[in-house]
Amino acid sequence: MWLATGMGLVIGFFVNACADRLPLTAEVRPSGPYHIGRWGTVILMSAGLCVHIQRNYGWSLGCAILVTYCSLLLLIAAIDFEHSLVPNILVGWGVVVALGFNVVTPSPGLPAALWGAAVGGGAFMLLALVQRRALGAGDVKLATLIGMMTGYPWVLQALTLGILFGGIAAAMFLLTGIRRRDQYMPYAPYLAAGSAATLLYGRQIAGWYANLIGLGG
Repeated sequence: MWLATGMGLVIGFFVNACADRLPLTAEVRPSGPYHIGRWGTVILMSAGLCVHIQRNYGWSLGCAILVTYCSLLLLIAAIDFEHSLVPNILVGWGVVVALGFNVVTPSPGLPAALWGAAVGGGAFMLLALVQRRALGAGDVKLATLIGMMTGYPWVLQALTLGILFGGIAAAMFLLTGIRRRDQYMPYAPYLAAGSAATLLYGRQIAGWYANLIGLGG
């Protein structure tokens, strides 16, 4: 446990450092209490994820894959939340890493990963064309990466959860006056949350939903 915690703390520090440095186009760097809060939140989340994953998968390739995916999603979420930006370099390297993982492991495997990328990216591209102000190009690229990570058909669950989380957050922001109806809301944090939930609890969520609608065994 202590080794996993230490690994999570180091990864959290690295994620925060990258979140500070990668958005090169940002004119103003975050500072003050918010910046400190983000650092603390990311480090705690990273440590918690590492401990949880290691407990369930041991020190295995599956553990390494999930830690890598969740850390990347956490970094993308942090940057998009602050700068409304999904860096191409993160999506690009994420796709390369996911391709490599899917070549050497059958879960989800290369064919399912490629189908997942096509379905995820294609579906979000259509949504972006239909509702131009709802999604950006970064969200489409992220959906492609999520499909590569989760594979088909799990990409459908990941993106559905992301849309659900985003809808709940948007409703709360509107009700509390934090954001206006015409104000852009970063979507990557919620897509990342839906993807992480699917990667970690996908079968449990699917089983719960099947029981809810009466299809469970």
